[in-house]
Amino acid sequence: MRKLWNNSRERLQKAWLTGAAFTANDLFMHAAAGAYSFFLSVLPIVLMVLLVLLRILNESPDTVRELIGLFPFFRNSFNLDVFVESVLALKSIGLFEIIVGASIFWMARRFFASIQQSMSRIYKKRGKAKPVKENLVIIAGEVVLIVVVTVTVATVIAGKAFFAAGISRTLLEPVVRTIGINLFRFVPSAILFLFLILVYFVTPRTRPPLRLSLFTAAACTGVFAVVQFVFASFINMSRYNLVYGILSNVIVMLLEVYLFFVLMLFFAQYQYVCQFFDSFLLAELYLLPPKDDPNPVRKVERALFMDAPSLRRRYALRMDVGEVVFNKGEDSREIYYIVAGRVALYQKDRIVEIGDGSVFGEYSCVLNSARPFTAVCRTECELLKLPESIFRETIEVDGEFSRRTLRVIADYVRNRHEIPLFTDI
Repeated sequence: MRKLWNNSRERLQKAWLTGAAFTANDLFMHAAAGAYSFFLSVLPIVLMVLLVLLRILNESPDTVRELIGLFPFFRNSFNLDVFVESVLALKSIGLFEIIVGASIFWMARRFFASIQQSMSRIYKKRGKAKPVKENLVIIAGEVVLIVVVTVTVATVIAGKAFFAAGISRTLLEPVVRTIGINLFRFVPSAILFLFLILVYFVTPRTRPPLRLSLFTAAACTGVFAVVQFVFASFINMSRYNLVYGILSNVIVMLLEVYLFFVLMLFFAQYQYVCQFFDSFLLAELYLLPPKDDPNPVRKVERALFMDAPSLRRRYALRMDVGEVVFNKGEDSREIYYIVAGRVALYQKDRIVEIGDGSVFGEYSCVLNSARPFTAVCRTECELLKLPESIFRETIEVDGEFSRRTLRVIADYVRNRHEIPLFTDI
């Protein structure tokens, strides 16, 4: 039961941190920008895919027309018959065709540039900006997407033709044939999943574990599938068509695309939180709201982050009454967080007691100096003994944490002969 509660608490902490970071990074606006860039880029990408299908793979024009006819947005965006005739009329590729193709390709990159900018916003405090690499990723992502979509469309066309032919009934058992036909329904989700893996694993400035990227891509794909199912179940397209006419499909598609970008960036932020969870937790512990904070949201935050099961599993330390945590003048740099119990801090002629939710020992890490006081357990204590590396890493990436640390240094300089003993939380 205890393990289940700790796991649930950890998930709630990750969800809280993701929501807070999502809002702080203004990712709703980035999602809107991504959706807008998608509509600027999707038509050029579709044109390039159709060009490859018609010219290189020699697909039937009637098959391509039937395929586009399934999507009202594309069907009504341009005259497909004129486009097909123009492509088939080309006997050779000249300079003009190369320039037009390059222009279309450059228009399509706006979609990938928007995604790259959103991921840079999420990872802005991790890793250094690499403009050349980021632009290469944008171009490579576009090429990969076009190739994947083209191959997938060609496969779907060939698969449908195979299952529609009588030979499939001869070669395959009825059950196998039925399964094969139904599998084609999941092709769009499979493309989406592969695309999200590319976004989550390749675009961040600090490379995440592949396993984490696979999980976040699968979660985003699954949640978006649920959203689409809800749309299909509750939105009456006949009524919308009656009111808005042909624009109804565009309106619904706009909303779906925007929600997809919101979900994509939310799970990207979730991946970032999971990737650097220890730093996020330390910042929350260090900046924990006081017990008497009147803000109800801050009260919930304190209750949620008073305990950190993820850190406790690795850094928990139990100490008895009277046991010394560290001595004055000791050359150590670990940071301590009191999960339960009380600790007395001795310095000169002063004794200060601190209890649950307090952090101490950070001054030696910040100032790279010996311990300025002695810490002794007044009761049986459960402490978190956190490495210096996590503290310094958190200083580099968390603005409020850094400001709190600067105040510590200012207090030390201002009261050099009377060193502040503990973090006032």
